[in-house]
Amino acid sequence: MKRSNKTLVALLAGSLLLGGTGAALAFGGHPGMGGCDRDGANPMRAVMQLDDLTDAQRSQLDTLRKEQRDVMRKQMDTMRDARRELRDAMDAGADTATIRQLADKQAAQMADMIVARAEARQKFQAILTPQQREKVQQGMGGFGDGPRHGW
Repeated sequence: MKRSNKTLVALLAGSLLLGGTGAALAFGGHPGMGGCDRDGANPMRAVMQLDDLTDAQRSQLDTLRKEQRDVMRKQMDTMRDARRELRDAMDAGADTATIRQLADKQAAQMADMIVARAEARQKFQAILTPQQREKVQQGMGGFGDGPRHGW
């Protein structure tokens, strides 16, 4: 290929890459990127944007957020390992009793995660005043009858 053709191909490829990147950024990326806001509702972001948080509240919320992040990471790791164990057992042709036992283990871990989220929610809400909690709910647009994410 001639040098001018190579240059033209490189320019065209670069233009396509930049154009695609620009289009993706214009739409804000996939909802859920950057946190737990699968539907665009990020409760922690909504809380931290409250204009009437005291310094003490901000400090408490930040400490709690870091603690919860570590707890959730450990639980996610445990759940990932359980999914892998179940998948490996199924791939190996394990009997239904073994599959059920592993599935029950996975269900128990999911229940633990749900309870941990509920406890975290209560801890976060305990730091806020009733008025601040209402602002957070309004700032997240409510939830209607659809799926609930966040608070």
